[in-house]
Amino acid sequence: MKVALRDDDTSFFTAPEQLEAVYHDVWDRLPVSLAVVPRAAGFRDKAIPEKYWQAARAFPLEENAALVEYLRRQLAAGRVTVAQHGYTHEDFPGGYEFQAAPDIEQRLAAGRACLEGLLGTRIQIFVPPHNALSKRGLSAVAAAGLNLLGSFLSFRPSMRPWDARTPANWWRVRRYRAATGRGKADRLIYPHVLRYGRHAEFGCHSLIPGTTLEDLMAGFEEARRAGGDFCVATHYWEVDGALKRVLLQFLDRAAKVDGVRFVAAERLFDAA
Repeated sequence: MKVALRDDDTSFFTAPEQLEAVYHDVWDRLPVSLAVVPRAAGFRDKAIPEKYWQAARAFPLEENAALVEYLRRQLAAGRVTVAQHGYTHEDFPGGYEFQAAPDIEQRLAAGRACLEGLLGTRIQIFVPPHNALSKRGLSAVAAAGLNLLGSFLSFRPSMRPWDARTPANWWRVRRYRAATGRGKADRLIYPHVLRYGRHAEFGCHSLIPGTTLEDLMAGFEEARRAGGDFCVATHYWEVDGALKRVLLQFLDRAAKVDGVRFVAAERLFDAA
């Protein structure tokens, strides 16, 4: 059983000290997949310093030289991997960035090129801002050959582009929903990779304020019984002392289970 950890929102606005404070005693146990915003917009948000809330421009990652150098060192040490987290992470009147931006395809390509060139790494995973994708957004991700790592993925065929593997994947999720006694309205995180024509998808369990150790262990045990894998998704800027204790306790418990391997998120998509 593979267990991975995803952290969202690293951007120009992130100080290396913030990542160090949360993960200094974690990423030597398992690599952290940092979902990085290539060109972050400034707006009112807890993840963004207040002085940038009214900014009239976006801030490229390269303008934070200290963070770029820090990420390069952590990549070289094998402590982190990098996923793409949108382009600017801005919201639009019609929805979140990869639901409603008028230039989704260009944002995807430009963001990927920015991260690969700046950090010297290959981007294999896309994490949509707010875990939200339109059908067009999902088509763009698939066309780019990026795997999708989300927290609340929709499995409704009407909400996604169709390919030859869609019916079988829909049936797999439907059977799993029935086997676990869930109705259509019940929350479901499918514990296996769903492979499509040009990309694959995997769902994560959120570690956010209010999440308990019991919450994570319940999802972990369900995935283990199903012969699946498990991914935790969090935000460094939300991890206080209570959430950090939950994370460490979860890692301690999971490490004691026979067959568990802590892996980078990219390894979740490796063929069995």
